[in-house]
Amino acid sequence: MIEINFKSPILNDLNRRGFLYQITDSESLDKLFCSSQNIVFYVGFDPTAKSLHVGHLLWIRLVNKLQTAGAEPIIITGGATSKIGDPTWKDKERVMLAREEVSENIESIMKKLRELIKFDNDVHSAGIACPADIVCPAISLDNDDWISKINYMEFLRDFGPLFSVNKMLTMDSVSARLKRRQHLSFLEFNYMLLQAYDFLYLFENHNCVLQIGGADQWANMIFGVDLIRRKTGKTAFGMSMPLLETSDGKKMGKTEKGTVWLDESLTPPFEFWQYWRNVDDKDVTKLLKLFSDLDDDEINSYESLVGRKEINDIKILLADAITSFVHPSADLEAIKSTARTLFAGASEHLDNVETFYIDKPTRIDRVLVDTKLAESLTAARRLIDGRGVKVDKRAMENYDEIISNERIISVGKKRFVKVVVE
Repeated sequence: MIEINFKSPILNDLNRRGFLYQITDSESLDKLFCSSQNIVFYVGFDPTAKSLHVGHLLWIRLVNKLQTAGAEPIIITGGATSKIGDPTWKDKERVMLAREEVSENIESIMKKLRELIKFDNDVHSAGIACPADIVCPAISLDNDDWISKINYMEFLRDFGPLFSVNKMLTMDSVSARLKRRQHLSFLEFNYMLLQAYDFLYLFENHNCVLQIGGADQWANMIFGVDLIRRKTGKTAFGMSMPLLETSDGKKMGKTEKGTVWLDESLTPPFEFWQYWRNVDDKDVTKLLKLFSDLDDDEINSYESLVGRKEINDIKILLADAITSFVHPSADLEAIKSTARTLFAGASEHLDNVETFYIDKPTRIDRVLVDTKLAESLTAARRLIDGRGVKVDKRAMENYDEIISNERIISVGKKRFVKVVVE
């Protein structure tokens, strides 16, 4: 939360509910939102995978809220910047994607975004005011459309003098890699220049004055704001959101099976619902403020339930809200019925549990690995030794047991899959 009393209703609401982390000039942006000026903002998604994940949900919710308040969104898919990769805290640079893979990822990501954000590219252009009684539709753009046209020598002459290498080296993700003496390619180093150029291009061609993104994008936003000031003498703004983390500081969206995706083909709705149903008690009210439309006072009243059995009802409220937003066609009642059945220890009526098909009878330890309930055969056998694996409610004791027909396999109390032998 930013320590400022915003006069703008939308900024005040966003700050109170935990959406805001940093703003380049809070007071000036507050005045802008209080004015009658048309506000265009943008957020970028690099298509480095076929789906967005739960970490992007905060961005999407912020787009929805700003859009409802009358601001106009531009959604950028980084067809160009994804070919380079943003410097990260990881030990290695991002894997470079083929052009075809980038195109496929963009198509898949935009299909989902169009379910979650109001778009209308045919009848609206950013910067043209919308009637007061409708939500301004978003437009989608691919930065490859303008970055691919850059003449390298002209770009160096026009923008090279405006970027300080000294300042670029102070970026946390860059300085951390350098301190560890790990490779940082010149290709990655160019990412921040191109993102800054994106902002300038949108400022000059679409009247875009605000960039939003995660806290890890803050340095890149500052470079964009500074570039606009240096090239045009005008003011633009950057607004960052906190990273979606648990109360103990870990990034949300990871499970034993891997990333929790927004695409239902990668993370089925039941599994998605279960993820939110099983969050830590201490995270429930924070997540309700971000992902539900419940009143602040009502959400705050749930704080007293942390650590008590009743908090589970509020977790279901949270899981319902997020799942219905991301998967509006999901049958919540069927999902909850399946969850009740699982926790009751029964094995019938499991239509919503993730199903794995195997083509022949297979040993239980191998099945655990194939269904991602265990990372390796060694881990699978360790689970079996600890009596942590059940097949149709019966604890496994032998690695050699064969799964030869349909079975419900569970690890612990919260991880279930249906295995069908074809």
